[in-house]
Amino acid sequence: MSTYTLTYFNGRGRGELTRLILVSAAVQFEDVRVTWPDDWPGTAQADSPLGQLPYLTIDGIKITQSLAIARLVAKRFNLAGSDDLEQAKTDAVVDTITDLQNAFYLVAFKDEPDALIAKFIAEDANTHLERIEKIVTLYGTEGYSVGSSLKWSDLHLFDITSTFLALDVNILDKYPRIQAVRRTVESNDKIQAYLKDRPETSF
Repeated sequence: MSTYTLTYFNGRGRGELTRLILVSAAVQFEDVRVTWPDDWPGTAQADSPLGQLPYLTIDGIKITQSLAIARLVAKRFNLAGSDDLEQAKTDAVVDTITDLQNAFYLVAFKDEPDALIAKFIAEDANTHLERIEKIVTLYGTEGYSVGSSLKWSDLHLFDITSTFLALDVNILDKYPRIQAVRRTVESNDKIQAYLKDRPETSF
């Protein structure tokens, strides 16, 4: 049986999707949480294949790039789609959600970001959420972003929209299909148990 070690900062960020996939698949893994500035950059950066986080170590082999990691474990544990067409749909949903994530990070990690974040929530976020609502309506059924079973796209949607709900509790009011996917993920027993014990972090 393979062993899995995820190395990422002590936060959700670009590592949480892989955590959620492994949790939902009931896969044991070591969750190495790097702290700044104690462990980073230092030896933690030197140990990373590209000098960045996250990376996943599988049986001693280090895999880098967050979406490559998440896609790999999703495929291994049957959360990527039942055939190549469903996998393509799932990838498309993941990419659409990642567009929102990337756009938000461009403002969230700037110096004095509060005004930029407020502007993003009021304006840009809804453009992205409309696109996500459209694609999950196109490819999914009620409660699922693709098909009629849990995919890694559902977990990605849950994770990223959780960040925005923390900033504006009403931001998803116009998006019933997104809300339905969130309810599906929230009702998963393994995810519930993980979220109950997950460390509180700033990102």
